[in-house]
Amino acid sequence: MNFRGVVISVGGSAEPVLKSLQHHQPEAVLFFVSSDSRSEVEEKILPALDRVLQYSFAETENPGDLAVCYEALRNKIPGWLSDRALQPQEVLVDITGGTKPMSAALALAGAELFSQFSYITGKERDKAGLGTVISGTEFVLFTSNPWDKLATRERDRSKWLFSESHAGAASRILLQAADKCSPSLRERLRTLGDLARLFAESDLFRFDNLQNEFNRIKPKLELIFSEDFSAFERLRALAMHWSEVQQEKNLKGKQVSATLLELLANAERRAKQGRYDDAIARLYRAAELFVQGELNRAFQAHLGKVKLENVPSEHREECQRRFKSIRGQEDVCLLGIETGFEALRFSPHPEQHEIAGRYDKLKNHLQKRNGSILAHGLRPASQEDFEWLWQSLLPIVGVADDTVPRWPKLDF
Repeated sequence: MNFRGVVISVGGSAEPVLKSLQHHQPEAVLFFVSSDSRSEVEEKILPALDRVLQYSFAETENPGDLAVCYEALRNKIPGWLSDRALQPQEVLVDITGGTKPMSAALALAGAELFSQFSYITGKERDKAGLGTVISGTEFVLFTSNPWDKLATRERDRSKWLFSESHAGAASRILLQAADKCSPSLRERLRTLGDLARLFAESDLFRFDNLQNEFNRIKPKLELIFSEDFSAFERLRALAMHWSEVQQEKNLKGKQVSATLLELLANAERRAKQGRYDDAIARLYRAAELFVQGELNRAFQAHLGKVKLENVPSEHREECQRRFKSIRGQEDVCLLGIETGFEALRFSPHPEQHEIAGRYDKLKNHLQKRNGSILAHGLRPASQEDFEWLWQSLLPIVGVADDTVPRWPKLDF
């Protein structure tokens, strides 16, 4: 493999550095040196090369201090890449020379950007095979970045992002990592990236075809979670839930219990992210959706639109007087949350009369939402606002906390 650039540590002996540069034939080199080994580059290495290089120096003030060495490299490498118009994939890191802290620092800093590493070793060493390489027996040993091969950083970051409900970002990182990690891990990360994307779609209330897409990767997920079957079962249950939400789009305001549960779960995720105005807006919609479902059961209403002909005859005149009608449709009342609860007093189903009185327990908390900057006010909602509304709303809409469809913890 040809590399346009090489980052190489220098110190101890010029021969391994020369061997590496003669082997790789780069256009540009960043020599990682100390004040002592810099002169070695200028006096022994550059004059011995058979070609002219574009070279630069990253110099450490203390070759015995790992942190100082690491900082020197981190400060130098980005500018060197830019100045030489190099992409990270065009660069090799050679960690042969220098002090042990210098080599360790180069490995640490290099692992953050580069995929390919090399080391000059030899077939023979002095001191009974335990000393330095004997001149003339050197050869180049290649190795790949273990963080790339195992996608360690990407998997850890994706796990954290998913736990914070940033499923879209987690999916993108996993899919990018799959393209550069080892073949044995690639299929797993692609599958998990696809799975995280389904969660991201659900978080945006886009449920079309999610069940089918889940079924497509289901056999691979069964293998991935073969030792954690309960996790797979939670995933399958969520996929079924997403399918139910999608089906409820066609119910035209009838009881939509899965959609209500999803609104609650989505609100809780927004609160976890500290987005309390967004969270409360979703709880408000959950309350509205609940009462719209009850209005449908009572009067065959569609999303709060009640035809007077569906109201018991003895209550029609009062409903027409109390509730606002739709312009141009005097026989249709358009009800919001408060008026929706109130209208249930006129339901032909006696058990719904009690539901009408629940609004009083909710009113003060909903007013907090109305004061939100995302509603009609100017103040941001607080964690306390969300928690009070959450605790008040769940019993009113008849939902137990443990039935909210929460995302599982996933270890990517």
